[in-house]
Amino acid sequence: MAAQTPVPGCIRHQGIGFVYVCKSCEDQLLCMECVTDSHNGHTLGKLTDYVAGQKREIQQYADKLSKTDIPKTEGDIKESGQHAKSGRYQKMIEGIRRQGKQMKDDIDNAIDMLVRMCTELEERNADISEKNKTAFTKYLREDLKPKLDRCKEVLTSGTTVDVTTLAREIRNGVATAPPSLSDLQKVEFKPGTISTELLERMLGKLLVDGVDESYKPIPKCVVLYKFKAPFSYDTCQTCLTGDEEWLSSLDSETIYRVDLKGKVNEMIECQVKVESISVSPTTGRVWFCVRSDRSIREIMTGGDSVTRFNVNNMPISLCITSDDMVVVGMTGGIQLYTTDGRAVSAGAGGPCRQVAVTPHHMTSCTLTGDVAAVDGDGVLFDNYMAGKEPGKQPSVIVMDKHLNLKFYCKDIGTSKTHVSDIQSSKSHPYDVCFDGAGDVLVTEWVTKSVLLIDRNTGHYMRTVYTSDGREPSCISLRNDGILWVGHRDGKTIKVIEYR
Repeated sequence: MAAQTPVPGCIRHQGIGFVYVCKSCEDQLLCMECVTDSHNGHTLGKLTDYVAGQKREIQQYADKLSKTDIPKTEGDIKESGQHAKSGRYQKMIEGIRRQGKQMKDDIDNAIDMLVRMCTELEERNADISEKNKTAFTKYLREDLKPKLDRCKEVLTSGTTVDVTTLAREIRNGVATAPPSLSDLQKVEFKPGTISTELLERMLGKLLVDGVDESYKPIPKCVVLYKFKAPFSYDTCQTCLTGDEEWLSSLDSETIYRVDLKGKVNEMIECQVKVESISVSPTTGRVWFCVRSDRSIREIMTGGDSVTRFNVNNMPISLCITSDDMVVVGMTGGIQLYTTDGRAVSAGAGGPCRQVAVTPHHMTSCTLTGDVAAVDGDGVLFDNYMAGKEPGKQPSVIVMDKHLNLKFYCKDIGTSKTHVSDIQSSKSHPYDVCFDGAGDVLVTEWVTKSVLLIDRNTGHYMRTVYTSDGREPSCISLRNDGILWVGHRDGKTIKVIEYR
């Protein structure tokens, strides 16, 4: 190598300057002694070339600082000052208040409309009542009382001819018929369900770094009661009154009404094997379907059941809507009926129906009228987990009240949701119910969880409950926020505070 001017500084060999850099040892600076005693055979470079390269890197960094980093930071400082003075948060506060005022105005308008309707109906019925009163007064004065006077006169002083004539008239029905009344309109007020969650959704939300903080998973749910039922069950339905649930088991002939602590308050023997049950939100009576004769039945007061109608395909599940419609899940599809069994027609004239394979659990939302069903797609859980039928995927189907499809939810609990606590590659929902805001609660067997999904999109919102034992199966939510969760062992029930 060409001779170079040594650069003083070698600490291992005092008085000898650096001449080379060792490429084999991460550009270590070397004197001539270093080369011979410990770097013999290594790849070396000229120190002057190396220093020139280092200066170029330093100059590039200095240029980056002066031309990019410092101007950007000065701009950020200026922008931060402008942000503090921009009134952005005040604008958000004004937007929140404006949205709230609009909601209040809409509520006031809705109240005024109902009050105005009541006032108009009161006046209308008062007018009908006055007309009825006038007609009856005239009938009393001009018909009934003169006839009574004639009867008294004939009885006291009438001749034989008068008596026989009047009796014949009465016998032949010549009496004037009373005036026909105009029916009063029957008016009642049916309060809607007040939902704090729905009000919060209508008002809007604040996103912190693009994340909605309001739907983070609850770290620990509150279990109010836990008990083991003295019988098997796979369906639970809320009673309209009292803190009680109706429980039934597939192919059992008995359904049970139990309280929060598991006490059986009523047993009903149905005399046939019950496939699935549903409680009417208007009457509180239990309906059930029977596989053997494809019948849809209602349990009357006293415990006797009445067959309301029969369906063509084998019924698997049913639910009664707040409009007193019967939604029946059958092998191959879901169909809408009136309570006397007439198939409800869609706009095009065909029946209101939705395609499904095995819709084994269904529910209806009293707030929105939506209907949700779990379709098992004909695959058992153990076979599904073993991958024996890879083409099949259980799903949640959410429809409007006419059974028009809103969405299929086939990937609850999969990585597609991008949620850190739900990362399984499989999903197997079992039962569904709606909460007070109209969103959907789903029991999911792979993650052993109760999940909340958005009613409009099917997107995962949060995990409500995770079982430390067997998978959660049937589910039911009361209006007061009490969530009943049954488990796959067919015995354990937890009563949870839903928040």
